[in-house]
Amino acid sequence: MESVSIARHKNCPQCGSALVHLEWHERIGARGVQDLWRCWNCRNEFMTVCTSDDTDPPAAEITKLFFTSLLV
Repeated sequence: MESVSIARHKNCPQCGSALVHLEWHERIGARGVQDLWRCWNCRNEFMTVCTSDDTDPPAAEITKLFFTSLLV
């Protein structure tokens, strides 16, 4: 099984067919996603891994916006 490091996959890396479908989707930690794809043409299975470098906003910023909107 091949592992490809991209966000979305359009073609099978083995035969080049665009007939691929998502078999399985899994979160890896807080910022990663791993997908298992299968080609309908050649039955090849391959994985894609996508990670994000975005930082989370501070908790104080989130709670301030949330709680101030609840005040009447």
